[in-house]
Amino acid sequence: MKNKNKTRRLNVLLGILLAVAVIIAVMINILVSELSDRYPLSVDLTANAAYDLGEDSKEILGNLVDEVRLYVLSAKGSFSGNTYLIQMRTLLEKYPRYSTNIHLEFIDYTTDPAFAAKYPDLTLSEGDVIVEGSQAIKQLPLANMFTYTYDSEGSLKVSESRVEEAVTSAIVSSVTSDPVYVGVLTGNDVQQDREVLEYVLSGNNYEVREVNMASGSFDDMEVLILLAPTQDLSEDVLRKLDDFLYNSGEYGHTLIYAAGAQQPELPNVNVFLREWGIAVEDGAVFETSENYAYGYQPYYPFVDYADDTFKDRLKDSSNRVLMPLARPLSTVFEYKDNKTVTTLLSFSSTSGVRPSDAGSNFTPDQAVKKGPMPALIMSTLMTGTSEKYSNVIVSGSSEAFASSSLSNTSIANAEYWIQMLNSITERGSSVSITAKSLEGNTLTITRGEAKTWSIILCVVLPLGIMAIGISVYLRRRYK
Repeated sequence: MKNKNKTRRLNVLLGILLAVAVIIAVMINILVSELSDRYPLSVDLTANAAYDLGEDSKEILGNLVDEVRLYVLSAKGSFSGNTYLIQMRTLLEKYPRYSTNIHLEFIDYTTDPAFAAKYPDLTLSEGDVIVEGSQAIKQLPLANMFTYTYDSEGSLKVSESRVEEAVTSAIVSSVTSDPVYVGVLTGNDVQQDREVLEYVLSGNNYEVREVNMASGSFDDMEVLILLAPTQDLSEDVLRKLDDFLYNSGEYGHTLIYAAGAQQPELPNVNVFLREWGIAVEDGAVFETSENYAYGYQPYYPFVDYADDTFKDRLKDSSNRVLMPLARPLSTVFEYKDNKTVTTLLSFSSTSGVRPSDAGSNFTPDQAVKKGPMPALIMSTLMTGTSEKYSNVIVSGSSEAFASSSLSNTSIANAEYWIQMLNSITERGSSVSITAKSLEGNTLTITRGEAKTWSIILCVVLPLGIMAIGISVYLRRRYK
């Protein structure tokens, strides 16, 4: 009888302990769930941290003092199936976890007419994100959250996510009362490949506007970008650019001009640039060194940092800038009329120039002009009575601003241009947010590196494996 009572008590005690363990497990799950909704408890183990915010975004959120509301115009369950949509939802949910001033809400606006009435000036669409801060309201279309490319079958597909770029920039813009306006000039058959450039600028908190150089106004613009026009600029347009840079004696403006190997001669443009101490010369720059040519393409050279002004702002200065299909540049003077001319980037000593009139039998040995030579030059005008200054920055390559150069995160183009603008516009924060791919990083190597890896993988490694196999066989055979 005593044994039965003892067994019964043990069973009751075991049941109580089991019930307590279940209650504790449930409470821990509830607590962790509540904390994970408020704080970043998960760890992103992907190679490029594609599912977590970058350090720049975290710093901005950590210093945010104004309240910002993020409205996602869709049910949360709609962001499923596609890996990029899942990544977008995951990143959006991270924002309130890094700042108590961020409030995120998924809204089915089609069934909530009161919500749509709050934004009569906006055309709402499924999946868009509205960022509402103390100074402005930003609408981020779903289509602009990604970069697109065509696959081998000609179908359009998502190649990169720009969610963090777009949302972080919109948060900063929504609480900033004095934005920096950048005008991308159109007309005169300028380079058409500028969509990614505009998106990278917008994604780093610049207000970007396309402006026709002949009929548009440069008012409010602090920076103008002119990409490889194939028609010469009129004297009226050049006068507008002079007035823009002079800025009624206040200066503080910058013109970025990018040349291209396929441009014809532009006499008016050349005279204008020479007045600033910069000359765009004839021909196309090529590389003879395997350590400077991108892939196996001699007309896609990497360049050296000739000046540390913007290089020191890069996160990883070992990454280099690519200057495809570039024209050679030269400096007309180093200092004149309060203008100081500085070479920022330089082609290597193993580079050369193929003249535009060279025949099909041209060889690198026939090149008359050889490196090193400037690839990016900045001319700065400053008066002795003012701390303000204006710049004309000339790049030998307009392709350095094209989508293929800016989307490749393993080269420094996008970050270098952003840090350059951050510096010359005297931005307080040096934010540089790049796109993220869920397909892995692009391997960018020179011809020399490609040859080295080919020897290792195709010769050294197989011979090593063969030697080990023969050694094992002989040891077993004669043991």
